[in-house]
Amino acid sequence: MRWCTALAAVACALPGTPALAESGVPDARADDGSHVVAQTTVDGDARVLDLTVRSAGVGAYAMVRLILPRAWAAEPDRRWAAVYLLAGETRREDYRGWSANTDVRRLADDAGVLVVMPGSGPAGFFSDWWNHGKDLALNQWETFTAVELPQLIDRGYRGDGRRAAAGLSLGGYGALELAARRPGVFRYAASFSGNLNPAGPAGELLTSAIVTSAHLDPEALWGDRRREAARWEAHDPLVNADRLRGTELYLSAGNGLPGPLDAKLPLDVLPGAMLLEFLCGAQTAAMAGRLRELGVPATVDLYGAGTHQWAYWQEQLHKTWPRMLRVLAS
Repeated sequence: MRWCTALAAVACALPGTPALAESGVPDARADDGSHVVAQTTVDGDARVLDLTVRSAGVGAYAMVRLILPRAWAAEPDRRWAAVYLLAGETRREDYRGWSANTDVRRLADDAGVLVVMPGSGPAGFFSDWWNHGKDLALNQWETFTAVELPQLIDRGYRGDGRRAAAGLSLGGYGALELAARRPGVFRYAASFSGNLNPAGPAGELLTSAIVTSAHLDPEALWGDRRREAARWEAHDPLVNADRLRGTELYLSAGNGLPGPLDAKLPLDVLPGAMLLEFLCGAQTAAMAGRLRELGVPATVDLYGAGTHQWAYWQEQLHKTWPRMLRVLAS
């Protein structure tokens, strides 16, 4: 699990022409015209759909995996709360990572919620890219995740506007970043091993390395770190921790030392997984400290030994899932 290699091809934006829309695609559009152009079932399960979205903000096609509630077809007049699970750095799986590496499909069976799993582009950072100050409809991943997609889910798949978000690694950053920049979009935001202080020294290096490894210009994201310091800080959850007040928060991370779930991790993967969790664990601890200073409530699980890998995020999903559902039901 090499962070840079893995993020280099999280190819959620597909430049080619998608398959023709099937008859079951809802006739719904976001305010900017974004719409679902195709949906296909996954593994023959009519409740699990892969959506191809033509995104005006991204300027390309983006993929989303959606799990419908068990009673979705039987109750056509009912609307549903939604859990958004944000993708991390796993190259092969992107928007499919949660369903491939956790038992979220089983959890969703009796949850009575929509489960929405969007991609985030090749190193998209769940951000609207600066693009060197040019007014381009390109790589606007904040707009896609926090504006277009919620509108499409609410209008086309009967979402009711109640949303919770959880993410791993880069997705953990995304959950807190979007909650801070778009207050009210999510009632609950959880970060598992997130890069929560990208404007800090270690976070800056990690952020630039991720974007560079995706063969993209790191300055196109938020600009040069020194000349565009305000822009970097405007996208930093730790810097903007006060804006998270009112959102229920959950933070977790290990310290990077091999833990009880690392016995089966390949030896060639272990050093990278250790380093990444060390960096993200330190940022998570700093974020927890900043929230305490501000008096912003948060549940924090700094569980000690553990590396940057799915076994720990599966555990964290189980820890947070019941609380997410209670928050959505309140």
